[in-house]
Amino acid sequence: MNNSQIYAAITEKIIANLETAGSWMKLWQVPSPVSMNGHYYRGINRLVLSSDPYKSRVYGTFQQIRANGGQVRKGEKSTIVIFWKSSIEKDETTSETKKMFLLKFYHVFNSEQADFDEQGIKKVAELQNLVTEKVNSEHLEAEAIIEGFENGPDIHYSDKDDRAYYSPVADLISVPDKKYFKNSSAFYRVIFHEYGHASGHPKRLNRFDGMSNSFGDIPYSKEELVAELCSSFLAGIAHLDLDIRNSAAYIKGWASALRDNQKWVMWAAARAEKAADHILGNVPAFASEEKTTAEVTSEVPVLEPAMEDLPF
Repeated sequence: MNNSQIYAAITEKIIANLETAGSWMKLWQVPSPVSMNGHYYRGINRLVLSSDPYKSRVYGTFQQIRANGGQVRKGEKSTIVIFWKSSIEKDETTSETKKMFLLKFYHVFNSEQADFDEQGIKKVAELQNLVTEKVNSEHLEAEAIIEGFENGPDIHYSDKDDRAYYSPVADLISVPDKKYFKNSSAFYRVIFHEYGHASGHPKRLNRFDGMSNSFGDIPYSKEELVAELCSSFLAGIAHLDLDIRNSAAYIKGWASALRDNQKWVMWAAARAEKAADHILGNVPAFASEEKTTAEVTSEVPVLEPAMEDLPF
């Protein structure tokens, strides 16, 4: 499977999940899946595995399952997960070094697709308990998330039924007063969306490619996807009601955009979860995002996965 086929497969899986779930938020509400090695799947891999019809959130490759006393049943279908393998290469002419990323993929199975011996059953149960503990630790309320954004942007609550926006220059969010929204959940989702934008400020995650763009152009649309996914992730943690905006037309619009730009969702999902983690205080700010070259193709958006992003 070449890179284009991987992008296409991942994109179609995400679109299918979105159409089934009916909401970006519902994709994030599913507890984080975990590998047989104890690593949580994050970003794009979490979205890929979000709509699997299994109660278990434990996954593994064929070999990992065998190594833990299990055997995948005949006829079971796997799911693709991806990660970026990094390496340092030296330019023989200039002696400069560059960090290169190679796109890799694996086929994984849910633990319910396999039969385990007594030792394997115990291991799966332990991993499932880790997932439960993680869910319990994420039970934060919306106000706590807003107040907990350390060194976050100022928020101006307008007494007019006006638009909400984030100003990078002023590092300010302007949002209509809560009384102008249909319900509290809609109010908080809008703030979370603008928080997603604010996380990209140079003094935070420095997502500079999303800070200077024009309405409707590609950088604008990509940044909107980051903010939308970030908002949905935070809304899921805060247990907000589902977003009424997620109508069939809304989902169809995103499906069309993603099919036309099959790398967007992989690019955005990694940044959206990093943005949410930053807002929740789980990752530090940094001065600048290192510019690297992807080994796969010059068109691949740069991703800098942490160890938690690697499924194995």
